[in-house]
Amino acid sequence: MQKIKFLPKLRLLIIIFTAWQYFSVLGMAMLHWSNSLVWLNLGILLAFILLCPVYESLLLLILSIPFSVVIPNSHFDSLPMWRILYLALFAVWLARDKKFKIWEIKFLPWDKYLAAFIGLGFVLVLAFARFKAEGLKQIFFWLNVYLLYVVLINTLKSKQQIYETIRYAVWSLAIIVTLGFAQLFGYLFTNLDTFWVYWAANITKLYYGTGFAGVAMFSNSWFSYANGARELRMFSIMPDSQSFAYICLIALCVGTALTRSVFVHIRKWLWSGIRFAGLALILSGTRAVWVGMLAPLAAISAANYKNYQPHLVKKFLWPFIIVFLLFIASPLINKGLALMQVRKFQENFLSRAASIYNLNETSNQGRIKIWEESSYFAVTHPWGIGFGNFLVSFSPDSQGKSYGELANRLNTRYNLPGKDVSAHSLYLQVLVETGVLGLIIFMLFWGSVVKHLWEFIKHYRSQHDFLVYFAAQALLMVLWVMAAAIFDITLFNDKVLMFFLINLGIAGLISTRYREYEED
Repeated sequence: MQKIKFLPKLRLLIIIFTAWQYFSVLGMAMLHWSNSLVWLNLGILLAFILLCPVYESLLLLILSIPFSVVIPNSHFDSLPMWRILYLALFAVWLARDKKFKIWEIKFLPWDKYLAAFIGLGFVLVLAFARFKAEGLKQIFFWLNVYLLYVVLINTLKSKQQIYETIRYAVWSLAIIVTLGFAQLFGYLFTNLDTFWVYWAANITKLYYGTGFAGVAMFSNSWFSYANGARELRMFSIMPDSQSFAYICLIALCVGTALTRSVFVHIRKWLWSGIRFAGLALILSGTRAVWVGMLAPLAAISAANYKNYQPHLVKKFLWPFIIVFLLFIASPLINKGLALMQVRKFQENFLSRAASIYNLNETSNQGRIKIWEESSYFAVTHPWGIGFGNFLVSFSPDSQGKSYGELANRLNTRYNLPGKDVSAHSLYLQVLVETGVLGLIIFMLFWGSVVKHLWEFIKHYRSQHDFLVYFAAQALLMVLWVMAAAIFDITLFNDKVLMFFLINLGIAGLISTRYREYEED
């Protein structure tokens, strides 16, 4: 009885701590509050993890993703709060719930491929990597994110917990999307260069450290170029517009599934949020995600053509209709933004979408060039060069040079330091760094996810249960991400990867334990 009475108080604490993080981060970013508040926030969250049940700690950390800024210190410029918090959550869960019995940890069917992929990467780093420390850093980064996923899939025991976790994830996604509109309006009502410098020197520095803030000062990754015009994209608190577009993508998918299980008046608000997420997806100007949308749309269209699972098709067709309608209305959106802006907003989303097929467009030429270079390097290095060592593939004079020299050298093609240049394709990046064997294992992971979720949906195609709807949206999300990943490596962004794994982990629990949840 005491535990039941205590739970509402924990929910209230979660809301209070989340609200405090929001205002404290806002104060540090815009009101010049001391960055030492980050240590206070870190201490509050750690105390909650140590003193409260693991499930409630998990909910708080999911809500805290938009406020995970770097910890001010003199040794690690870009150390984010989440790395310490996820380690603490995993350690508390392992000690409290598993009594350190590592062999009792449960995994999902596709996790064996992730383990093989990371294991192979570890061997390749030790065997072939030129810069072993960078490769190990990359592996530890992924493992650190994976700890949240492990705790999640081992902690959620009931249908109610799954539903509540999804709602918290939607709120967390909604915060990032909402902050994206705040960033957009801040840009519209100020001078471009003033906004650019201010955001990089304050918000970007707070979230990603001094090093990346310096890159953002001169990088063009925040901008889109169409018909000779330069316009700032929507990117929110994310490091670039590409990662923000992935946040919108996941928000669209998860939000649509959630409309199946809420009351009518809440459903109306949720659909409004879905429309805003669709608009943000367009305003991000991210062509990879636009093109990637064709994969889930093709799957839904095929199901609709064959009259297969019409109740699912009808539900998940609407977000794509909303996005296409917004594209059609984009000239009016442009004019509306131009009327609000201190100087005329010149972005044309239809022209930008059309530029996808223009091989003479500057960005496309650069992308094709690095694809050619990466493909040739992969052919000549079939075993890969190790995680974190991609910059070696486009640095023919790298022999004898330190990582710092190559990493900080400006790549004139992208106006970025060498460490921030990628293959502009997740699959090519994996191929270059882990070789043919690594790419095969990576594709087996994706194949396992698609196969497992599809078989579950097919088996329960007559069910109108929210859990089946959620598994369906997870499959669409995976198809969307797989298609978009042909053109970038944004899935490896920390916040994107967190939400992706949260979504995938919950869908995996549903597909493997659905009968238990039905009884619950």
